[in-house]
Amino acid sequence: MRFLFMIALWGAMASLSTQAVAEQTPVTLANTETFSISSEIVGDEFFIKIAYPRDYAQTDKRYPVLYVTDAETNFGALQYVAQRLAKDQLIPELILVGIAYDTSYKEFYRLRSRDLRPSIPDEPELDLGGRPDEGKAEKFADFLRRELIPAIDEQYRTIEGDRAYYGHSYGGLFGVWSLMYETDLFNRYVILSPSLWWGELWWGSPRISHGYHILPERAATHGTPELEARVFVASGELEPRIDELQEKWATAIRPMLDPSVKMRDLIYEDETHRTIFGRGIMDGLRFVFADE
Repeated sequence: MRFLFMIALWGAMASLSTQAVAEQTPVTLANTETFSISSEIVGDEFFIKIAYPRDYAQTDKRYPVLYVTDAETNFGALQYVAQRLAKDQLIPELILVGIAYDTSYKEFYRLRSRDLRPSIPDEPELDLGGRPDEGKAEKFADFLRRELIPAIDEQYRTIEGDRAYYGHSYGGLFGVWSLMYETDLFNRYVILSPSLWWGELWWGSPRISHGYHILPERAATHGTPELEARVFVASGELEPRIDELQEKWATAIRPMLDPSVKMRDLIYEDETHRTIFGRGIMDGLRFVFADE
């Protein structure tokens, strides 16, 4: 009887514990807010996370903006890193804009494949991943240009035109592509572990003989090359192929960049695709804001 009683008691306590966890109020990061924006261009809704300096409400200062992809997974860490660096006056205070989807983890991966991978221009429905709803980076870039960035500039005290970008993996691929084809979006780039393997067709001996080329003689939005930008690109030596493709791209693109573009590329020892974040974001933010 005592044994049965203990089992019943344990079950009741477990049930109460589960209920208590379910009823807890979610943690809210200080100096943050969220809102949703419905995009006519993409045909979807985005969940936007904002973090601003601690004294934002007490001043009339304007701030650079850091746009962050994959904000489901990295926004809290980025806010903390940016605050620490700014407190030690290693970077300016920033407004962070995290772009998320507010959906399941599985759906998050599908949507980032849609938004962060470019298509093949001559065959826009063809995607190396084999899904017709992937490879829509052009629409995502247009969403940033025509919908999100104007909304942020209208609602917050931004420094017009001073926009940084952070992206990892597919987000890094989007950063490389934006640097070369969507040059009006950002002037500072922190690019970690770019998934350049996805764009094998960009390397000159592609499976498909046309499309975007990562090493073009001239690649920029409307024929306008990137100017006055700072670019940080890093991978880990323990990332199969990613580090090698980054080195190849950096070596080839460096002489093609305008002299006003400052680029630093690194391969970190003992870092993997998942551990690159800590060192990469610290060094990257410090480099791209070094002129401040």
